[in-house]
Amino acid sequence: MPPSNTAQLTRLITVETGQTVQNNEPNSDGPVNTYDLLLEAVAGDPLGDSGAGYTLRIDCIDQNDAVRNATLSLVPQIQAFDNSKWTKVGDDFVSEQRFPITVPAGVEGHVFRYVATMVSDNNDILSFIESNQFLLVDP
Repeated sequence: MPPSNTAQLTRLITVETGQTVQNNEPNSDGPVNTYDLLLEAVAGDPLGDSGAGYTLRIDCIDQNDAVRNATLSLVPQIQAFDNSKWTKVGDDFVSEQRFPITVPAGVEGHVFRYVATMVSDNNDILSFIESNQFLLVDP
């Protein structure tokens, strides 16, 4: 668990829509035009309910073309350490977020990965994480 004055991104995975188990072909068995991205983070107490602001950025990288895929990336999320995203668990706070992703045409057969960063408003809290690599099928 993190010290009281910091937070960490701890898990970033692709899953079939509505599921919780990592899937490296997240749109192959469920609806072929969607999948979910799951993000987990942990923050120390009292930071977890301090109200301090941060920006969460999640970019999708096309490994085949070595570029950021804007369609699969998320718009930067302005968030705060509060009870709308963070839940007290034991001595710390946990955030579990699910982002539904729509698969655009033209990406079938490409390998991707996500990179997430959390940067506090005062730049004191910095964390980053990479997802599993995954393959998308034709929507």
